[in-house]
Amino acid sequence: MNKVTRRQLPTVDALYGSEDGMEGFRAFAEKREPVWKGK
Repeated sequence: MNKVTRRQLPTVDALYGSEDGMEGFRAFAEKREPVWKGK
């Protein structure tokens, strides 16, 4: 794993683990617009 990838992992984890990140995945799977909460 290179240095850039290691540095990005915490940011990616925080984004996809957030409420909005999960809402994005659910909305895509359900073929609807996401409802963002800013969390």
